[in-house]
Amino acid sequence: MSVNGTRLIDTQINALKHNGIHEIYIVSGYKKEQFHEAYEDDPDITVLENPYYLQGNNITSLYMAREHLPGAFVLEGDLRIMNEDILYGRTEKSGYCATWMQEAPEWALKVENGRIRSCNIGGGTDAYRLWGISMWTEEDGLKLSELVRRQFEDSRDWSLYWDQLALSLYIDQFDLGIREVGTGDITEIDSFDELTGIDPSYKNYHQEEKIR
Repeated sequence: MSVNGTRLIDTQINALKHNGIHEIYIVSGYKKEQFHEAYEDDPDITVLENPYYLQGNNITSLYMAREHLPGAFVLEGDLRIMNEDILYGRTEKSGYCATWMQEAPEWALKVENGRIRSCNIGGGTDAYRLWGISMWTEEDGLKLSELVRRQFEDSRDWSLYWDQLALSLYIDQFDLGIREVGTGDITEIDSFDELTGIDPSYKNYHQEEKIR
């Protein structure tokens, strides 16, 4: 999907490459063939397939990429990155990109002494609003990979957001911090109304296309 002439996911790919990151994996599910076609000539990109995408939450996607988590950035596909510099370098501390807000609408993080202590998916006041960009050290990436594997293969509860493993169920096993970003650095597009607010050209879509 293009937003103002640029594919949404390309804002992420361009930001990664801008920061010297050239080992990139895209986990595909719905319309996977379009991802293969779009990036078949890009040597930096490998398209992974998630055959479980209709059977669970995004933990099924991270399961497919679990071997690549050590030392990685993890980005959700509904983000439009306007400031490429937020993906600078490798991190010495695992954590999430987040923005301080008096009223965080969702995924509200409470941080004490530089460490994430709790997360409220439903939002909260005077908290950091989590964005779907996280950074993982080699050690923590290995730990997260195993937790994802166990949740997927042993517990077989695929209804979870994978972030709930690190931010709720096993939060004490990680020392997670935040990388503070501004409100203009990232936009998350969760609905058709949010899309048309950014790219008015979509207002020309018919109602049935909008629903589809």
